[in-house]
Amino acid sequence: MQRDAREPHVNATPVSPAWPSLFFACSACPIIVLFLPLLRVDDLKAKLAAQEVELKKKNEDADKLIQEVGIETEKVTKEKAVADEEERKVAAITVVVGGKQRDCEEDLAKAEPALQAAQDALNTLNKKNLTELKSFGSPVAAVTNVTAAVMVLTAPGGKVPKDRNWKAAKVMMAKVDTFLDSLINFNKENIPEACLKAIRPYLQDPEFQPDLVASKSYAAAGLCSWVLNIVKFYEVYCEVEPKRQALSKANAELGAAQEKLTAIKSKINHLNENLGKLTAKFEKATADKVKCQQEAESTARTISLANRLVGGLAAENVRWAEAIENFRRQKRTLCGDVLLITTFISYLGYFTKRYRQHLMENCWRPYLSQLKVPIPVTADLDPLTMLTDDADIAAWQNEGLPADRMSTENATILTSCQRWPLIVDPQLQGIKWIKNKYGNHMQVIRIEQRGYLDAVERALAAGDVVLIENLGETLNPVLGPLLGRETIKKGR
Repeated sequence: MQRDAREPHVNATPVSPAWPSLFFACSACPIIVLFLPLLRVDDLKAKLAAQEVELKKKNEDADKLIQEVGIETEKVTKEKAVADEEERKVAAITVVVGGKQRDCEEDLAKAEPALQAAQDALNTLNKKNLTELKSFGSPVAAVTNVTAAVMVLTAPGGKVPKDRNWKAAKVMMAKVDTFLDSLINFNKENIPEACLKAIRPYLQDPEFQPDLVASKSYAAAGLCSWVLNIVKFYEVYCEVEPKRQALSKANAELGAAQEKLTAIKSKINHLNENLGKLTAKFEKATADKVKCQQEAESTARTISLANRLVGGLAAENVRWAEAIENFRRQKRTLCGDVLLITTFISYLGYFTKRYRQHLMENCWRPYLSQLKVPIPVTADLDPLTMLTDDADIAAWQNEGLPADRMSTENATILTSCQRWPLIVDPQLQGIKWIKNKYGNHMQVIRIEQRGYLDAVERALAAGDVVLIENLGETLNPVLGPLLGRETIKKGR
């Protein structure tokens, strides 16, 4: 066959045969969707009835929970009022206890110097000066009065000895270490009344002063200071004792009030915990109720829309039946149509319009119908209607493609093939369209151009379109793997 050199031609390979079955499924989908509401209305009505029963039950459950939450809230409110009253009582008792404690501390602070002076007096005593004191044969009255006062003050059980002479004093101080320990560990907070009464005459003696006794004996002066300060401390302590007892009682009241307040707060926490659980259950029940209500409303809207749709499209039943029958006929010829279209893309690219029509109508169609098992084909099948639409053709023409059918077929083959197309274009109509279509995203090179292989490699890496012009009868073997799509993708 000869070829018209004035017309561009395209040679390409078949497209994948996987897409026609997808096309048929998509074509049948609208029919199924249009009939679906009619088939499901009864099911939706049954579903709506069940949802209304469930919604009624959830409303009843929510109302019960509201009542329980109200009762628990009232309990918590009452207990909080009791707790607030107890807190006020505890605060008042705390103020009283604080005042009494300050009074006791202030009074005890007054006794602290006397206690410290008694301790300092004991620090002046040691084994040496006590031994020296004990060695006196017949000391003066000032010294014997001091030792007598010590015997009275330290009398065990408050039994004041009648014999308080120097001889008895020496017996008291016989063991110096034991004597010092008894003074250090003396129970200064519990002095019997008999001892206090018996010691008064000694304390009223003008010469019972540490400074005066010190001229007679250093150790006796220390004992004198100890007696005076111990008695002074005890007197202050006795004044403070009622206050200490009152403080102890107030602390006991405070402890009891705090314990009661703690119990009330614990009960409130328990009630709050129960209230929180009930509130969470109520919120969940409310959410379930709202969700159920929304689902029921959605079902009702769906039923309404389905009824409106079925009623509005009742007149379309005839057209739908015709469309279904048409789709069934297309299903019978689908395989033959796809075979013929792929043959069109694969083999008709190099032929002129006359030979293309001859091959389609006089060769391929009769061949398919004369097979031992004939392959049915749609009688008026047009490959362009299967591969393109009016919008694609209009876009191509806006890009500079001529409006004749031959050019439209060539553009269809070019955009549908899987191999790189070879274009025979003596009038440069196809080249003009291709350049307009791809614009700046396409690189135009020639075989005789220096570095054209580097340009191809860069375009391949960047994903750009490459147009190789002015091809000869042979190609550089280096381009063989590229033209055969024998590429390897690395990285992302």
